[in-house]
Amino acid sequence: MASVQSRRVSIVGAALSANKGAAAMVETVVAKLPTTLGPCSFSLLTTYPDADAPKIPTSSPVDVVGLQPLRLALVEFPIALLASLARLLHLPLGWVRSRGCRAMLNSDVVVDVAGISFADGRGIPIVVYNSLMTGVPLLLGVPTVKAAQALGPFQSPVNKVLSKIVLPRVTAICARGARTREHLNSLGLHNVTDVADLAFSLDEAKDLPSSIDAQVSEAGDGFIVVMPSAVVRGIYESKGDNYVAAVAELIRRIRQETGRGVVIAPHSYRVGHGEGRMNDGPVCREVGALFGDDALVVTVDADLSAGELRKLIGRGSVLVTSRFHAMISGLCTETPTVVVGWSHKYREVLDDFGLVDFGMDSHVLSTPDLVVNKVIDSLAKSDEYSQQIRVALPGVRERSAKNFSVIAQAVQS
Repeated sequence: MASVQSRRVSIVGAALSANKGAAAMVETVVAKLPTTLGPCSFSLLTTYPDADAPKIPTSSPVDVVGLQPLRLALVEFPIALLASLARLLHLPLGWVRSRGCRAMLNSDVVVDVAGISFADGRGIPIVVYNSLMTGVPLLLGVPTVKAAQALGPFQSPVNKVLSKIVLPRVTAICARGARTREHLNSLGLHNVTDVADLAFSLDEAKDLPSSIDAQVSEAGDGFIVVMPSAVVRGIYESKGDNYVAAVAELIRRIRQETGRGVVIAPHSYRVGHGEGRMNDGPVCREVGALFGDDALVVTVDADLSAGELRKLIGRGSVLVTSRFHAMISGLCTETPTVVVGWSHKYREVLDDFGLVDFGMDSHVLSTPDLVVNKVIDSLAKSDEYSQQIRVALPGVRERSAKNFSVIAQAVQS
């Protein structure tokens, strides 16, 4: 019997280190895509190759390829432009040896798992980065799929121009929610499929590391998980407010009104690095340091995997988070989830569960009682909300699995 051909897949737009939401999407693609596409080997093109190498999933072969932003802009993109010209002249591309372009050229499909891209308000450098990341495989002529992500709106001049250049040329775009679909419709695109986030297909870890398990147990039964965000800190403090003080006050009110312990944990973490968009460790430590006299407030300061973070969230009675994929883990574990976020991407997912009112913008931290009341309501109606989530989950997971069908169709077309 002839052996089944193994497909080669490149993954861009995410890493296994730092943002564990991105890690969740990488882990999910590596674990689940072979069930739809058949045997696969993967190249993970990552900005953190050294940190990612020890974390690679073992369910399928994965090569780690360094693709830092400067290398993308100054090496891979210019080579991809030359390769595009060579393709127009029907010249071979064997001369392309740069590691990023070569990994993509060797692939049957490139899967872009950026959680959000081409969105107004994120700054010109990020929009340009989105364009380069998706543009390189397009220039190389490799089928490219933007897996589940939020996109748009496309009103700012630079974003509007670049999105109109890049997005129509993508093989398939997986729209993660109704608002994203509306934004994409405004561009008149015909390559869009409605899906749910990839992370709804992620497997939860069987156990927490023993040291973390012992630590969170100190918060007592029915503890509440609070996951601050360095991104939301930047947004909140841009108006002159103090994010650490606001989150600390929120935790004090939760402790006072519910009597429950609180576990503070980062959903993005970079070992040995300062605070940044991809590292919530420092802000969690700052908040936790204000509760040194309260034994029922525990701060987790560890680099957990996406599956382990899902396990931790499932141990809690309520989740309060500002990280998108922490919210998804709350929903996947049927944990009542209160969101203090910054984008339409949160509410469009909560809407699938009839819980859109549990998605709030970061300005509510100035009036913490609004968040505390949601927590109290979640505790009082815990069984009701868990059942509501449980009923909606199968349909959402089915839409999540559509990502893999779309990727398979891109390979076979």
